[in-house]
Amino acid sequence: MILAAKKFLIENIIFKSPFFELFKSKFFGDNVIIMYHGIDTKGTNPYNQRHTGVKDFEKQILFLKKKCNVVSVEDFFERKFVKNKINVAITFDDGYLNNYTNAFPILEKYKVPSTIYCTGLNKIGENILWADFVNIASTLTDKELEIEGEIFTKKKSVYTSANTGKNIYETVKNSKPYYSFKQSIYDSLSFLTFKNDRKYDEYWKLMSDEQIREISNSNYVTIGSHGFYHNNLGNIATENAKREIEDSVNYLQNLTQKTINSIAFPDGSYNKHVLDICEQYGLKYQMTTENYISETDKADDRILTRKGVYATAKAMEQLYQTLKK
Repeated sequence: MILAAKKFLIENIIFKSPFFELFKSKFFGDNVIIMYHGIDTKGTNPYNQRHTGVKDFEKQILFLKKKCNVVSVEDFFERKFVKNKINVAITFDDGYLNNYTNAFPILEKYKVPSTIYCTGLNKIGENILWADFVNIASTLTDKELEIEGEIFTKKKSVYTSANTGKNIYETVKNSKPYYSFKQSIYDSLSFLTFKNDRKYDEYWKLMSDEQIREISNSNYVTIGSHGFYHNNLGNIATENAKREIEDSVNYLQNLTQKTINSIAFPDGSYNKHVLDICEQYGLKYQMTTENYISETDKADDRILTRKGVYATAKAMEQLYQTLKK
């Protein structure tokens, strides 16, 4: 009963009320960088909660356009805000094809600035992110996996190391964050053919070089770096992180013929060395997530946090969770 009342309050009073300004100071923070991932057609992603349905997305964008001050990432960092407004920057991680097919037309329709953060995987002929591969694969097989000599078995639908007790996601992000381990995951699951089945396309396909180039020419979309291999940059060797940042910037600048000046760290992972390296390569606007920002870095003008929108509730409740204090 309490949960139902809360949902009614959010959907029908806070957002739809003509007196929204009266609710604003009580329920919402001042300024926020919003992090989306994929924008799928059905809004019922069976593999993860990182994709928002296109109808929910349009509803959210329309609200942000009407009630907030939506600015570019650059203007957000430069504090080009409107007083007495919720100032918002919109970002997308990973560079999914569905950003191009589903999100881009809506951003153009409502003339809303945004930044899409892309990896360099196209450059090496790889067309899927490791997490999406594992998310989908885990629904299709229960086969025991051997990855670099380590045995992984399914426990509560998640592949878990028999050696360490850590699941495959923890292993990749923290223990073995290098790209060769991800390639070994692909190899261990190479018997799966879901990439040939179009029903899975929206949940893993990335934009092609041509689509990234096209979207970068929009008046409303900017392309930024999401690392080269989508490695956790704060967990790999400093020299490898430097190489990845350099390769990412070179790839995206050559592709778009535009300056790449911002980065969204994969999984939010960074450290002081990574901050300095990014600044050296012209990435003056750097973003992590609330889970990763350290207390000392909250005063560092080079880096800000973002809050994610996830498909865990109805459209406006998703947005409420992102904008609330």
